Amino acid sequence: MNLAYNTDKRRYIRYELLDFAVMYVDGDTTPLNVVITDIGLGGVQVRTKEALTGGVKCVLQVNHTDGNTTDLRCEVRHASAIANSDLVQAGIRFVPESHQERMRVAEFVHQIFRRQADELGA
Repeated sequence: MNLAYNTDKRRYIRYELLDFAVMYVDGDTTPLNVVITDIGLGGVQVRTKEALTGGVKCVLQVNHTDGNTTDLRCEVRHASAIANSDLVQAGIRFVPESHQERMRVAEFVHQIFRRQADELGA
């Protein structure tokens, strides 16, 4: 399941993943629980039970293996209901506003890639 794929015109390769995160949509203080289903340097795909709208800015709060969290500035690119379920899938693009934020994105994605490589070697 940890296979890279690039069947569309993405700028970065995406890797399958199942990881929990919390997302805060701009203007709303209520956190949304999401599951990250794939990840790449450009963004993530998530699944949630909450309705999302393309173009909405948000912050994705992700966990690290050391127990710390990182907030990643994002934008919902597209969202659609998954047939025969109560879930929505959404494409989320990272939109860092500074070099420090770009580094946080790169460090998080690198941590995921490293964790998957460790699992494959185990």
